[in-house]
Amino acid sequence: MSEGQRTKDESAARPKIILGLIGSERKLGNCELFTKEISRNVQEEHELRLIRLPSLRILPCKGCYRCINEGDCPIEDDLGFVFDRMAEADAFIIASPVYFLGTQASVKLLLDRAFSSHRILKKVQNKPCILVNTYGIKDRMGVAPQALRTLAAFLCVHVKASVNIEAALPGDALKEQYLGRARTLGSTLFQEKSTPLRGFCPYCACDIVQAKGKRYICTLCHGVFSLDETQRPVKIKAGWDVTDSQFVYDHREWLKGMKDTFISRRKEIMNLILPYKTIGTWLEPR
Repeated sequence: MSEGQRTKDESAARPKIILGLIGSERKLGNCELFTKEISRNVQEEHELRLIRLPSLRILPCKGCYRCINEGDCPIEDDLGFVFDRMAEADAFIIASPVYFLGTQASVKLLLDRAFSSHRILKKVQNKPCILVNTYGIKDRMGVAPQALRTLAAFLCVHVKASVNIEAALPGDALKEQYLGRARTLGSTLFQEKSTPLRGFCPYCACDIVQAKGKRYICTLCHGVFSLDETQRPVKIKAGWDVTDSQFVYDHREWLKGMKDTFISRRKEIMNLILPYKTIGTWLEPR
């Protein structure tokens, strides 16, 4: 028996592990409550494990490219803990509140460091994932859903659903209409059959696009499409296939190439930029 088959058989024999990544400081807040309600409706035997992202020490990316070339990140913080727990899980629920029309800062930090996840991609890719945004003012979600979709794409997980819950007050996520949605999400999390994601982009279902004349460019996959006379999307040019991990590896190879280009042109580039070194005054707190 191969090691891969043995690992698969061992995984099938134990209870499933669902990892909830909660991007909210609030204990028993709507993100936590809805995640737990989804878990309550999962039919398969499982264990729900939770990580409160804002409680962790996740630092900004330094742009050093070490994770691109050597596979590990030199920053010593809690990011490795998150990725190790993800590698152990069988499914994910990523839930975050909407702050100022965007996702919570800890989720953004996780996204900024997503290239460090290369070491676990083979362990997490194609595992089912549910994305949850909670927001207060009706229809005021801003770009928050796209941030979670982008994070999921670079982690190469399989997005089964991306849901937006209008929940301003504590407990609002437990309203009857949302309980019904949680039942559906929980019962289908581990099902092989997948319901196509709904969205404007005909390639990846992202709702945020750029309009250029009569053409639209998706801001996630960068596919190009137009609309016919019935306002249905017409595909013109595919962008990244964000359902396939190859786009992440292609992105990494592009970055490696850019670093090699910088090294080969270093003297020329430094001669260009060094005259700007003394312009302006940097301000720092006392």
